[in-house]
Amino acid sequence: MAIATQRVLIVKTSTLGDIMHGLQVAQTLKENDPGIEISWVARRRYEGMVRASSAVDRTFAFYRSGGVSAFWGLCRQLRRERFDAILDMQGLARSGLMTFFARAIRKIGRSDAREGATLFYRELAPLPRKPERLHPVEILLEFCRVFGFPPELKGTVRFDSSSSSDWPVGESEIAGTPRIVLAPEGRRPGLSWEGFEALATSILGKFPRARVLVITRGKTPWVNALGVKMGGRVQQMRSKDWLRIAIAIQDSDVLVANDSDTLQIGAAVGVSTLGIFGPSDPNRTGAYPLSNPRNRALIAPDGRSEALSVDAVVGALSSAMERH
Repeated sequence: MAIATQRVLIVKTSTLGDIMHGLQVAQTLKENDPGIEISWVARRRYEGMVRASSAVDRTFAFYRSGGVSAFWGLCRQLRRERFDAILDMQGLARSGLMTFFARAIRKIGRSDAREGATLFYRELAPLPRKPERLHPVEILLEFCRVFGFPPELKGTVRFDSSSSSDWPVGESEIAGTPRIVLAPEGRRPGLSWEGFEALATSILGKFPRARVLVITRGKTPWVNALGVKMGGRVQQMRSKDWLRIAIAIQDSDVLVANDSDTLQIGAAVGVSTLGIFGPSDPNRTGAYPLSNPRNRALIAPDGRSEALSVDAVVGALSSAMERH
């Protein structure tokens, strides 16, 4: 069944991981109806990334730091448009107000919306059973039902990479040269495994042709030192440009990451992922879906990240590379 081509507005301003979940669902809508036109409201820091995705045709930037005047300016901008349906995937008062002021025949929100946001909807997306045990993507997939589609993920998100890539051309493009991204920073310190330096050293020794890109927010001295020692086979990427990060992950073969937003990018673009988990539950915060062979979660013994050995991670990475 295909719906008639229509204009849909998705309100999902943040966070990055939540936006990636929403993009997976938006891509699913596109796969079910390639003619659908999707617009998106996102925070300014993520707006360029959302705009460059295959799931979205147009974006509206939300300047969170702009205060009340910027918020009402965005609402007036939305009011000048007309949509066939608005999907509030955020489910908070602010996103509810955006939904209220925008013009659409159908205004659909989350059944579990908070802060009184349900007052601004005309319809509610159904809530699956025991949502507290589900992955956020599974909850957002329920928006597919309001269009008559099954809540089943389809396709992968692609980002326009025509501008640049952080993988060097030439040698890294030779067949048999694996490109591995390491993302050692977790959503919070307690979720981070500290063995990435030893892991990178082991990878470069075990896979003589491998190229490694380490994504970090700040300076990480061991990356530069290892890069010099290994003739530039390992490089560091320090960037707040999430589109640039997404393109680097998209162009890789395997992503190894802590429980983080970076892991959600890997799941969305369809690369092989290896998520490292300590106390958190990969069924709720891991790469979705874990039932897909390209996504793998490695859980530390007793939920203690420090108890996870480098050899165990290298073994899981080798399996992921064989599947690739």
